[in-house]
Amino acid sequence: MARLLVVDSSAEDSAQITGQLRAAGHDAVCAADAAAAIATLRHTAFDAVITEWRLADTSALDLAASLRRDPNGAAARILVASRQGEPADIARALDSGIDDYVAKGSPPEELVARVNAALRRPPAVAEGTVQVGPIVLDRSAHKVTVEGHEIDLAPAEFRLMAHFMENRGRVLGRRHLLVQVWNRPRGIGERTVDVHVRRLRAALTPHKCEDLLQTVRGFGYRFG
Repeated sequence: MARLLVVDSSAEDSAQITGQLRAAGHDAVCAADAAAAIATLRHTAFDAVITEWRLADTSALDLAASLRRDPNGAAARILVASRQGEPADIARALDSGIDDYVAKGSPPEELVARVNAALRRPPAVAEGTVQVGPIVLDRSAHKVTVEGHEIDLAPAEFRLMAHFMENRGRVLGRRHLLVQVWNRPRGIGERTVDVHVRRLRAALTPHKCEDLLQTVRGFGYRFG
């Protein structure tokens, strides 16, 4: 059983999604907007947050950014459940670190399966540190530092960096990374990996560490 937070300005949709998740055995509560969600997070940590694309007071992407700054939300998987299913919106959500995008009105089994798949993904927070050169990844603190300077990473980028650092020297294909980091062998394109790799390189560039993340033409990427 996972602790889930449903954020939706539609009382009807919120009740329906919460009910489906509870029926599947999860502990699900709801919040009407981002402000209520953030207030709830001050007292309770959640395993996943399922939010509408557009809320009464903000967007899913802005809410996700706020969750990442909160200790009780930093490790939460974030899924969007919305009727706004334009390909551009879905790509933007996934490229911004949202874990999954589910169309409202989908069978309850699909929503539950998507949530469960996100929950099965290796947790972003765990004991221990990994170091490659001057880069230190601290799982317990959920941060990456270079010579003491913290690098600001979204959850998907943190998971990608962790997988690279824990597999130092190995060539990792895009499809492998989609499975291991996003837990999605299908449904999202390999472009998602390339977008996040570019963001990691951009984050490492000011610290002169971008060369550690190498492209292996025709195969994928190698770190170290």
